[in-house]
Amino acid sequence: MTIFFRFIKSDFLKMKRQPILLLHLLLPLLGIILFIGYFSYAPYKSTAMVMAFLQMMAIVFPILIAIVCSMAVEQESSPGDFQQMLTSWIKMLPFFSKLLVVLLLGLSAILLLVCGFGAGFIYILHKSPFELGYYLYVACIFFGSSIFLYVLHLIVSLKFGNMVSIGIGIFESLLSALFITGLGDNKWEFMPCAWGIRFSDIFSKYMSGGISLEQNLSELHLGICLCITGSIAITVFGLIWFLHWEGRKSGN
Repeated sequence: MTIFFRFIKSDFLKMKRQPILLLHLLLPLLGIILFIGYFSYAPYKSTAMVMAFLQMMAIVFPILIAIVCSMAVEQESSPGDFQQMLTSWIKMLPFFSKLLVVLLLGLSAILLLVCGFGAGFIYILHKSPFELGYYLYVACIFFGSSIFLYVLHLIVSLKFGNMVSIGIGIFESLLSALFITGLGDNKWEFMPCAWGIRFSDIFSKYMSGGISLEQNLSELHLGICLCITGSIAITVFGLIWFLHWEGRKSGN
């Protein structure tokens, strides 16, 4: 356990050389300012504003996950060509440490963005149809739905490099925009990049009294099962895969 905490500490220290920490602070603050500023005069219903915010977040998030995971891997590639990760006494610890660090940063950024937006919508604009607790739940839903993507992009960045990971992230963002529409009905459960927006959409409609959970129970149940099992499965796969990973060329 002491060795594991040393890896985590080492990962955070390495981030001082790159703008990852600043990225997780400034981007949420920028998003809050932009959306609160726009919604202060936008002629839309308050519920529609909240959904527009969540949809935009769902579209952008896969790209941001790809960029963050690529930057986290680049920390290991640039100085020593992954030597610290490859020569660890317990092989899977570096991968698990890196994953935990990006997940903690992602959780903090999501909480700051969603809850910060909610606080501004409630206490500054006085337009929010929901209490602050709703935004906390939505932030947790988004984070839980994004674990699969974090593990995927960490694996892809280690195996194929930054450009492939970011390219997949762009494709996932396009799919997210597509699966927000009716084209995603009865299909979104099988697309990890659509889990966040679909779960939050159902939750928002339920909280606003627009639907009962029974109306979406079958697809919701399938989506939750696939999200949980998929996130666990890809994490286990990533740990096992990393045991046999022998690095890649730093130029990839």
